Amino acid sequence: MILAFVLLGAMVNTSAELPLRCATNARVTHAIAELGKLRSDIGDPLAVLLSDPVIAACHLVWSLHVVNETHVAGYQQDKHPKTMRVIWALRALRYLTHCQDFRAPTAENPRNWDEMRRGFLLRDDDIHTPAKTWKPSDGVPFFATWMSRDSVFIAPRDAQQKIIMQWVRW
Repeated sequence: MILAFVLLGAMVNTSAELPLRCATNARVTHAIAELGKLRSDIGDPLAVLLSDPVIAACHLVWSLHVVNETHVAGYQQDKHPKTMRVIWALRALRYLTHCQDFRAPTAENPRNWDEMRRGFLLRDDDIHTPAKTWKPSDGVPFFATWMSRDSVFIAPRDAQQKIIMQWVRW
């Protein structure tokens, strides 16, 4: 909660008509650009983000956008840099906020998704196993990862938009 108040302090409102902007920190900006790379010239980008978590969180939130992909296999991530930039921004936000995450309902019927996507996005929160009694009000996360393959399953666009708005409000 304190981080939320500090985050607001890191944002600068230049005018009543203009949206809020994040304060600048060149090291943080560079660290965000390095997220997800196998080798980084700054070492551990997350450590740099932790050095100024308020500014980092602000920039990460404002970098979020809706993506079109529904699945990105681990071996194809380099072919989807814009999508993976959003995934890495969310991973970094989860890291900075001690695993804060949001879910949102979707108008899509999960029965129309492939079985793998459905199995990863519709999970029970407490035990992280495929949900047996999922209902639309339970919502879905922005993404879920098949850890052993680093394969990412992504929520429908309407849920993504709602989750992004939850991060902005946060």
